Amino acid sequence: MRQRPAQYLKRIVVISEPHILSAYARYGGHQYAKVFSRHGWQVILLSASFNLWRLVLPNPGIDRKYIDLWRKRGQQVDDGIVNYCLAHALPTSLRFLPIVNRIAWALYVPSIRSVLNGLGIRKVDLLWLHGNQDWLLKRAVPYHKLVVRIIDDYSAYGYENFHPLMRETLAVADGVFACSVHVRRVFSSFFPDIEIKVVPNGVDFEHFANYAGEELEIVKGIRPPRVVYVGAIAEWFDFDLVIELASRLPDCSFIIAGNWQREVPSVGTYPKNIFIIGPVEYDKLPALLTKSDVGIVPFKDTDLVQGVSPIKVYEYLASGLPAVCLRWPELERESLPIFLAKTVDEFEVGIRAALAMPRDQREHLREAARECSWERRLQDILEHIGLGLDIEET
Repeated sequence: MRQRPAQYLKRIVVISEPHILSAYARYGGHQYAKVFSRHGWQVILLSASFNLWRLVLPNPGIDRKYIDLWRKRGQQVDDGIVNYCLAHALPTSLRFLPIVNRIAWALYVPSIRSVLNGLGIRKVDLLWLHGNQDWLLKRAVPYHKLVVRIIDDYSAYGYENFHPLMRETLAVADGVFACSVHVRRVFSSFFPDIEIKVVPNGVDFEHFANYAGEELEIVKGIRPPRVVYVGAIAEWFDFDLVIELASRLPDCSFIIAGNWQREVPSVGTYPKNIFIIGPVEYDKLPALLTKSDVGIVPFKDTDLVQGVSPIKVYEYLASGLPAVCLRWPELERESLPIFLAKTVDEFEVGIRAALAMPRDQREHLREAARECSWERRLQDILEHIGLGLDIEET
């Protein structure tokens, strides 16, 4: 029998995370992987799969980074963390058909069992799923314990195609967790007999709270006070609201840092005190946030947003940055020390109040964020399933 290599003589967790780990991406699955690794676990990070046959198309519609990672058959992305991108022989619409899904788990390319066998792994200590069409992994990965952490409201994508496999997975999981009350409510409406515990997103507290370096080079010429937004700019981002706020607060500089998932506005179509600087690498975010004055979350009030547990809010607070955010139930439930707003008037009032906040009060914001660290979130999850985080724990 093949012996497990020395680097795998430790606890092993397989984490399903839709996004590959890159310089710009640090989603929940990445953050939990980092905490596991810090405590001595070996982490295998499985990123979203794509239909293998799309590669023969002139334009496969797949981000090149995913294809490159798939061809590498795994890449060490951090201490103790190996990231794989999956390909599958079938499109998603076919994988979950009742006739097909009994064998579809074996049609990953390369097969997941072969990847594990190549690492000398017969069964992992923990399989961690994210609840968005990754149910086949429950059959593909031999495991001792299973966690499902549902990260968003996916009801718009149509659960009818894979309800049976969802139920099978949730019913045998050692713990099912939702990132918000809204997400729990949606899934509980499908599965009222399954216990779902709410564990919100968190923050890499030390990364943001302990920064003492220079400000980000690209913003050095932008005068304070600075009102900053960090994150994706998609259909839920209310750019019209930002334009109105910039017009009302001409002495403030509004910085938008993130990847535009819609057309970028042309220069001259928005006020001159709005600065669109593009995405900022995760390691450099503290240099932007700690040198800003207010963080904002100018979202539209949509069903998708209602289910969000916003990581950026915790990052603002850990940076000592007062935050002004759209008012939605999840933020109200958490009772964070932030300003909540529904209208442009309320956003303006919140920003002015945040700018007037004394420096000593801003230090208290960090203490609130400390309670929301990814490490504490993970301890809550593992305690619920009877598993210790440190490798010497039983």
